[in-house]
Amino acid sequence: MRAEEKPIFMRYLIAATDEQIFPEGGGLQIRDAAGEVIGAVGVTGDTEERDEELAAHGIHAIGLKTDEDCAAMGRRHGIRLTNR
Repeated sequence: MRAEEKPIFMRYLIAATDEQIFPEGGGLQIRDAAGEVIGAVGVTGDTEERDEELAAHGIHAIGLKTDEDCAAMGRRHGIRLTNR
């Protein structure tokens, strides 16, 4: 979860929005065939893992990709799956 990966950034983001957002798992970026981010989807209501699984299913159902699908494309396509 991003809050665990980048706690200082998340605290800043929450404060900057006057506490109008909160970190929650279950969201994934939506990528096109070239690996470009074209949107995002969020699912909530179950465990974080199940929410992300359902988000990925929805993305795949409409023929698009997730970060995981595009991981082999590497940074040249702007995909970063780590904090480095």
